[in-house]
Parts: sequence; structure tokens; C-alpha cells
Amino acid sequence: MASSYQNKPDKPKPAGPWNPTTRSIITVLLVMHFTCVFVVLASNNGRSPLQNRLVRIFGFYTQLLNFDPDSTPYSLTYGEQTDDVVFVVDLYADGDKPVSAQKLLKSVTLPDRGSKLLDEQKRYFKIGRIMALGSDPQNPQDDTTGEIARAFGKRIMEENDARRCVIHCIRRRSQPMNLEEMGTGFKRDDATDRSYDVMIYEADVWLDEDNQVQAIKRSAVNEVAPRQGGS
Repeated sequence: MASSYQNKPDKPKPAGPWNPTTRSIITVLLVMHFTCVFVVLASNNGRSPLQNRLVRIFGFYTQLLNFDPDSTPYSLTYGEQTDDVVFVVDLYADGDKPVSAQKLLKSVTLPDRGSKLLDEQKRYFKIGRIMALGSDPQNPQDDTTGEIARAFGKRIMEENDARRCVIHCIRRRSQPMNLEEMGTGFKRDDATDRSYDVMIYEADVWLDEDNQVQAIKRSAVNEVAPRQGGS
């Protein structure tokens, strides 16, 4: 009796609502969907050339279903201290002459317009935020910002065969949700216009005759006027 019970075959399991082929197809479609959405969202601001191409390819799907924010600027939200800070470095050949007495070699903007997911880009944004906090007029930290300016300037000068530079640390102000709150001089249809830039720190950095890095702060927050468009 017991033996016949043990040898009794198991009942077949009921078939699921999806067969294996259907499940595989749905899985592939979901992966493609989330890949497309992730790419367009990650490429919304400061996209690289590769991201530009991917957005154009995926746009046939993401824009049709309104998944693509289409470069809606991050500055449509408030974020005074957390806004992205960039460095614009003006480079000059002679460390002994003032910048007014020599020609500009080139200007370098860091981070560039690559993906913010890259470690190098993240590093520049972190340095920028440290500079912004150290330039706060309520709690200035000139020693910290000065050390960063010297180290940062030295590296950029060495990479570009220069001996003097002017470091501009710039924060992009947020565009308010209510555009009626904006003052005059700001472009409403372009939240990346230079009129939204605020100079939060400036310093002259140069190599002296002994190849030692020197730095003098020009200005910090509330000591300079905002950069206006075209200037």
C-alpha cells in the first residue's frame, strides 16, 4: 500500500499564464525600454557627443511616448548651494607680467560638457562645491580656497605650457519656477545663458622665478557683479 503510494506519479503543474517565449520577449522589451529611458534622462543636461547620438536614435521611441525631457534645464528648480559650479581658467604665457600686459593664450572650462556620470566630471563638481562653500561671505575659508586655487592652477598651467592664469569659479543660478519672478536682463527661453552666471571666486595664480606657485584672491561672493550675457 505504502509502496504504491510512493510510486504514484506527481500531478503535472498547471501551465503559467505566459509561456517561456512570451516571457523572454517581454523581458527583452522591458530591458530596451528602461535602457532608452535611462539614456535620455541621464543625457538631459551637459550631454556628450555619444549621448547626443544615442538620444537621437532612441528619440523615435522616447519622444513619441513623451519620456524624453528634451534638455529641460536642471535650473528650473531651486538649488542655490547645490547648483553646478564650473571653472573657467584664462591662461597666459608669462608669469612675471600682469594679465593686462600680455595676450590670452587660451581659456579652459572644467568640467567640460561631458557626461556627469564620469568620475572626472564628478571630481570637478565636488571641487567646485567646496570652492562655493569656502567662498560663502558668512563663513569665508580663504586658506582652503587658496590651496585649491594653487593646486588647480598649477595643474592646468603645466598641461598647457602656461605660467600665469586667472581662475574664475562660476555658479549657474537657478531659473525660478515662476518666470514672472525674474528680473530684467535674463533670457527666459535660455536657462543656460551667461546672464545666469554668478562669479563666486576669482584668483590670480602664477609661477614665480623659483617655479613656486603663488596665488592672490581677486574676489569672492558678493564682491563682484553677476556676469551678464555677452560680456
